[in-house]
Amino acid sequence: MVYELTHTGHISKMNQLKIACIGDIMCGESFYALGQGVASSLGKYGKHFLRPEIVNYFSSHDLVLCNVECVLSNKGRKDSILRSVQMRGRPTSAKYLADWGVTVANVANNHILEHGYDAAVETVNLLQSVGIQTIGAGKNGTYHHGIQIAEMSCRGQKLAILGICLCNEKYAFNGGAELDETIEMVKFLVRRNRIVIVSVHWGDELMDRPNVQQQRIARSLINAGVTLIVGHHPHVVQGIEIFNGGLVAYSLGNFIFDSFIEDTKWSNILSVTISGRRSIKWQCVPIKRDKEHRPELVTGENKAKLECEIKRRCDLLELKMSDHCYHKRYQSDFTSRDVRARRKLYFELLKRSLYIKLIYWPQILWRPIQRRIGMW
Repeated sequence: MVYELTHTGHISKMNQLKIACIGDIMCGESFYALGQGVASSLGKYGKHFLRPEIVNYFSSHDLVLCNVECVLSNKGRKDSILRSVQMRGRPTSAKYLADWGVTVANVANNHILEHGYDAAVETVNLLQSVGIQTIGAGKNGTYHHGIQIAEMSCRGQKLAILGICLCNEKYAFNGGAELDETIEMVKFLVRRNRIVIVSVHWGDELMDRPNVQQQRIARSLINAGVTLIVGHHPHVVQGIEIFNGGLVAYSLGNFIFDSFIEDTKWSNILSVTISGRRSIKWQCVPIKRDKEHRPELVTGENKAKLECEIKRRCDLLELKMSDHCYHKRYQSDFTSRDVRARRKLYFELLKRSLYIKLIYWPQILWRPIQRRIGMW
């Protein structure tokens, strides 16, 4: 799937930037996959966890942008406590990300403070120590109020990349600023002739399309001067659209994760060519994850099927209906998907019951109650 966007005049290839965008990366293990999740596979394969063909594809780009959906730290880790080990990546994962070609990582999401401020700050320090710029970690990467911006010059163009989180949850960090502050910062950067990219954590899990609020926010950011919006959090792929010269990818799904729902096991790499604050071409490269959670490029008939599904999700953005009707249908679909996901989780726990250590089972059974009373 390659989309050439209309433009006028001559555009020099010397001034064209190629940016590869990928979705959620979680280097730890979810509570239902302990011992069989991403961390176990990373321990087995090391930097070779990511296949050479994907690493080579990244190397053909000037910039690789991702969302790191977990801490990469052992600070405060207690292996006997489920809450302490779930969704926690090892510090060595930062070097793997750099080896694979990741250059900018967003850390403004709903899991980054799950293991405390010290672990979150160490994650930022580790990523920066291996040459990966971070966004969304607040002032000086300390998770205090203030917008963290990754600024760089590439092929004669100046970039400014911001990370924000719009999920109001217990362990979320909003990126250091409210939305209106971010929009004002975007306008300031545009006046300084920067190409502005925003990585945003938003939306509802497992939904194949954005909600009304997401679309309104996207338009506000594009109108402020943003060239590219890259979304994540739903864990599934959502559509891509062009609005007022800007490109909006509402959700790129999971790139590396140990989720079990079928729709979360595939996603895409979004390759965007930018010139002069305009996106002039974009391409979706479908990927699927194998049983060891390793992404692989999809080929042949399977690739064609996924490309058709991506197109269907893009077409959903063009449906003509009032916001009220859209919201009503959206909420109905969200409720039914949530029920199916919970049933699937129970089935998955039963299937993996023999592989999960006995010490964790009382904690797993206690988890739903903890969630309800705000202790998880």
